[in-house]
Amino acid sequence: MIHDGRTHNGIPSPTAPGGREFIQRLELEVNEHRAVHHPYLEALSKGRLPDPAGALRDYAHQYFAYSTNFQRYLTATISQLDTPEHRRVLLANLLEEAHGVSPDEAELMRKHGIELEWVENVPHPVLYQRYLKALGMDEAWLRAHPFCDEAVQWSQLFLLCCGSLGAAVAVGAMGIGTELVVRQLYTPVLEAIQTYLDVSSRDRVFFDLHQKIDDEHGEVLLRIAEELAEDPAQRSLLRTGALMALNLRAAFYDSMLWRARAMPQAHRPRTETLPGGKVPGGSAGFVDPTCNPDSLEPRPEQLEPGELIHRQVGHGSAAEAFSRSRGHPVHEVALPSRTMSFSIGKLAPGQETSNHRHAYESLIYILQGSGWSVIEGRRVEWNRGDALYVPPWNWHQHFAGNENTVYLTGTNLPLLNQLGQSVVRQEQPQGNH
Repeated sequence: MIHDGRTHNGIPSPTAPGGREFIQRLELEVNEHRAVHHPYLEALSKGRLPDPAGALRDYAHQYFAYSTNFQRYLTATISQLDTPEHRRVLLANLLEEAHGVSPDEAELMRKHGIELEWVENVPHPVLYQRYLKALGMDEAWLRAHPFCDEAVQWSQLFLLCCGSLGAAVAVGAMGIGTELVVRQLYTPVLEAIQTYLDVSSRDRVFFDLHQKIDDEHGEVLLRIAEELAEDPAQRSLLRTGALMALNLRAAFYDSMLWRARAMPQAHRPRTETLPGGKVPGGSAGFVDPTCNPDSLEPRPEQLEPGELIHRQVGHGSAAEAFSRSRGHPVHEVALPSRTMSFSIGKLAPGQETSNHRHAYESLIYILQGSGWSVIEGRRVEWNRGDALYVPPWNWHQHFAGNENTVYLTGTNLPLLNQLGQSVVRQEQPQGNH
């Protein structure tokens, strides 16, 4: 029976601290493991690779060799457990992996900017395949591009850990060495995806879901591990399983880092010019066939109706990390555009944004309120109905007047990412009021 270390009358169990203390020490060891702080993860998140987007595509492909078998790992772990209650709770995890996130978690998902319709009744493997398809990796592409040896070996050996070496090794591998650290592992990957790939929030939701929502899975396995650790004979086996899982992952990351560093340097294409030396801009290029002759033969992209609309953008919870970095609510428009992005920002009366700059252009339309902006030291006052332009790499900060302010921001960040632009940086020194 899974318990919290207390008896039925609330008195601490005299035997619980031994197992719990051992697992707590093991957690500390695991959190310092090289796999959790691997240089590959840092290189991805910081873009310190010849081709950050290419490296992320390679990661997406090779990681699929491991992630596509996750239900097998859970099933194998369940088969090793002797206690019916342990099997029951892990079976619930398996059902979630097979059938998507429970509607009971809808409020938590909305808090993190995840729409229920993106994930409800969608198996986790299908969520990952959605991400692959957004990168152009459909079933035909995957058949034509086999996995690397290291990815296949990782999957096969991890399955061995979960299904052939006993309950303690399986729980150590699946729980302590995997689910417990999943948030730390996915955080740099998600940061890199957001920075260097043109992928919508819906298409990348597999990573958001595991990075922000799946802590409960780790907690269940952690409690099972604590109960197994009450038997001192099981403790070394739990540690063995955890370290086997982490060492296998580290070996995979070693291979991926080598592959990423061996890629050719990505270069941003030169800006095309129109006849007469003009640079395309605004809406002029839309009607000039010399800019893009192929546009005279349009090919419609087929999307599902649900992919064409993001309902009630300003009424959901603000994108947590994005809002925190700017000090005010910012709602991302989550639609599959490859060249532009939109967000809705809100300022309370007298509130101000952080002072920041970035390598992409911004167009800002004031939907409500009044105030002013300071752009590279120049004060620009605005009211409802006005539009602002923020040039690339200009320090800027926005200030609301004495009423609530709402504004729409459009950027060309996705386009720059698609063209290989890797310098997308924001800094926040003291304000330039």
